[in-house]
Amino acid sequence: MGASLTQITDAEFEAFRKLIYADAGISLSPAKRALVCSRLAKRLRQLGMKTYGEYYEFLLSEEPGSPERQEMINCITTNKTEFFRESHHFDFLRDTAFPQIRERARRGGPRRLRIWSAGCSTGEEPYTLAITLLEHFGPLSGWDVRILASDIDTQVLKKAEEGIYSLDSIRNLPEEIRRKYFLRGTGTLDGTCRVRPDLQSLITFRRINFMDDVWPIRTNFDLIFCRNVLIYFNRETQERLVSRFAQLLDPNGHLMLGHSENVSWLTDLLMPLGGTIHKLRSAPRAPRFTPFVKPESQPRPAPVNRLAIRSAVPPKASTAVATETLPHRSIIVGEVFASKEPMVVSTILGSCIAVCLYDPETEIGGMNHFLLPGTPDNGSTSTRYGENAMRVLIEKVVQLGASRHRLRAKVFGGALPEISPRIPPVGQQNVTFIEDLLAREQIPVEARRVGGLDAVRVEFFTHTGRARVQALDPSVLPELVERVNGDVESLAVSDTPKASLLSPA
Repeated sequence: MGASLTQITDAEFEAFRKLIYADAGISLSPAKRALVCSRLAKRLRQLGMKTYGEYYEFLLSEEPGSPERQEMINCITTNKTEFFRESHHFDFLRDTAFPQIRERARRGGPRRLRIWSAGCSTGEEPYTLAITLLEHFGPLSGWDVRILASDIDTQVLKKAEEGIYSLDSIRNLPEEIRRKYFLRGTGTLDGTCRVRPDLQSLITFRRINFMDDVWPIRTNFDLIFCRNVLIYFNRETQERLVSRFAQLLDPNGHLMLGHSENVSWLTDLLMPLGGTIHKLRSAPRAPRFTPFVKPESQPRPAPVNRLAIRSAVPPKASTAVATETLPHRSIIVGEVFASKEPMVVSTILGSCIAVCLYDPETEIGGMNHFLLPGTPDNGSTSTRYGENAMRVLIEKVVQLGASRHRLRAKVFGGALPEISPRIPPVGQQNVTFIEDLLAREQIPVEARRVGGLDAVRVEFFTHTGRARVQALDPSVLPELVERVNGDVESLAVSDTPKASLLSPA
């Protein structure tokens, strides 16, 4: 068996090249044959397979994105990184980019900062970004700051999210930086260090495959770091990716590439500033990229007996639940409800918003119902207000066992029914607020029914993520005003600052 694992035929290598390109966009030259052979040998041994052809046939029986196809990509990807690698980029942030962003805020612009570490590997880059940010800005009170860190490799993402590194990895950092941002491990963790929670709280880790037609991103970035990633792609893929990055850059944003990556042939799109730092030459008006198309020669998965392959996996309990017999819970404004058992949660909405969150793997879901965006200036923590309602809902589903990074959302409400001339038009404000908040939290929105003039009844199935929406007869509006939106009218004529009715910057 050992001898067979050192050999891969020409046909097998070519087949793996096409499969890896189709799944991850990585273009492997013939010189990478030994690398493919050695890295995939680990999976063959773990699976008890004797030939690369046998492993390839098994991969074809799995759908793209399946656990084993992901393991194959994890084996192939290279993950070399370190803290403050290519330090001139972080000098640029400190001396140029961050001062410009602060000046923008001083002139009345939003106190908002978005950074994407695209291809974050084991996390040293996004943590370095967080350190540089805190060193420049100090306490971030009043600032809305998020760092998205993504990679295609699920193993390195797990390590990045844990934030545990060897002491050798930070040995060359200044002592003050080590003291401020790292905790030394003891006992079984002796010889290691952990990044401090205030760094981790700034970062959202998420698996993103650059080859996917749709990325789970609904925001623009001030800074995108994609360093030493493009070198693994061919020129066609490089152009498509850089064009997509450009679509996600703020007009005054910057793109940082690796030291060996040259995109001078994209001069119509990017203006080089030196040191592999680029700025948009002009804001693109329309997407330049096209959906990723797999090569025509890519073999189609052969029909397989899925039941036989997955016979060891028990069916999820929810598949046997009859929906008509499910327990039902109705909520009103200011309530938040979540369940790890199959249930139906319902509510009635006018200008209010209901957000349904759902983890498709654990089948845990929940719903909130809030009436105004943001959090009032009087310090209230009532879940009648959007920020608190979302914080509580996320906490509830996570405490029940949902994964924060698998959450999906459905959004309803924000209508503009003619309720009372004294009630502020908060419907659209609610919609703007929740869409911005979910984008900031990197929670994909799978479905929405917002706006319009109709009050609606929403039913949400916590175990499947399904939702049913029914428009209500206008005759129910008076009751809706009294039961749901009465507090909006009282706020409209109270001393509550109007700023509490606006979306956060």
